Amino acid sequence: MLEKYKNIKICLDTGRLHLQHKIDSDFNDIEIIKRFSKYTVVVHLWDFKLGGIPHFPALPNLKTEEGFAPIEDYLKIIREENKNVKIMFEHRSDLISDEELDSCYSWISEILE
Repeated sequence: MLEKYKNIKICLDTGRLHLQHKIDSDFNDIEIIKRFSKYTVVVHLWDFKLGGIPHFPALPNLKTEEGFAPIEDYLKIIREENKNVKIMFEHRSDLISDEELDSCYSWISEILE
């Protein structure tokens, strides 16, 4: 349907993709991103790990081995397919320091260059 109706665009939500991947062994977050990136206009960007705080800012020091989303992988895949995607930071900035918030924005900017 997205091919037929070219004006319809979608939003990918990094936190929800990661959550679904963690709770459903049949859900492949990477494949979904690869499949739908070209139809995406906005990415809602945030991170978390199961049992943690939802809408946590995406930080370069949050490791997938510790249960966080592979944010860098997600964004690189999206960017390869869609250079015009917009990022909407959907995080709770009150959870981290101003320095950490700056590192979040800088890191994401570097990934998307």
